[in-house]
Amino acid sequence: MNIEQAQSIINGYADWWRAGVKTYQVGDAVRLVCPMLDRNNDHMSLYIAEDPQQTGSFLLSDLGATIADLEMSGCDIFGSKSRASKLEQTLNAFGVMSSDGEIYARANSSDLFPQMNMLMQAMASVDDLFYTAKDSVRSYFIEDVAHWLDGNEIRYSENLMVRGTSGFESKFDFLIPKTKGKAPERLLKAIGSPSEASVKNALFGWNDIQRVRSGAQLYVFLNDDGKETAAALRQACEAYNATPVPWSNADQYIPALAA
Repeated sequence: MNIEQAQSIINGYADWWRAGVKTYQVGDAVRLVCPMLDRNNDHMSLYIAEDPQQTGSFLLSDLGATIADLEMSGCDIFGSKSRASKLEQTLNAFGVMSSDGEIYARANSSDLFPQMNMLMQAMASVDDLFYTAKDSVRSYFIEDVAHWLDGNEIRYSENLMVRGTSGFESKFDFLIPKTKGKAPERLLKAIGSPSEASVKNALFGWNDIQRVRSGAQLYVFLNDDGKETAAALRQACEAYNATPVPWSNADQYIPALAA
């Protein structure tokens, strides 16, 4: 892989994204149906309209669809202090807001595209809170990964926002700094309920930052509950030049991450 090949991939990815976006007029707003998928394998949508509170600015929103779908699926976000707290943490991490179940952000012409990107990532992360409704879930997977890193004395930073060549930022759960002469910079993503859609959504933006973080490697932790990781999930990671790490077999990656 060289820079020219990577740039060709980035351009192709941007073309695929552009071709996959559908637009619909909804009152004074425009609905954007995007290629990103939710846990139901439905295309995610956001709405954009002029901000009534500030001339020349924009209001971006999911119109409450993300949290409403969670509630209809039996995940009462606001009925649990732990889930409500997790929701607040997730929204704060992406710099977006919530009111009456609606996830939204405000933007001006200079930060409109990054704010759209942050809103979509926030919606995908909130959608993943569905899996905290299961009685068997005693802790969040990302916390399990953090405990595992601590237990193996692997140094790291948490919740990194990384800017790519497009100017957009993508969130990574952990960053392990490079060690001169031993190992490159390593970025980690943790997926609590792996599916082809959740893997692709988690990897959203990875192609965009590879040129900026030259030599960096991405490890995708997959909560497989002791089951064999599906070949499709491994292939999805490998297609994005990322290393899949089945949680049941994570210990074999200790040397690579601890270096």
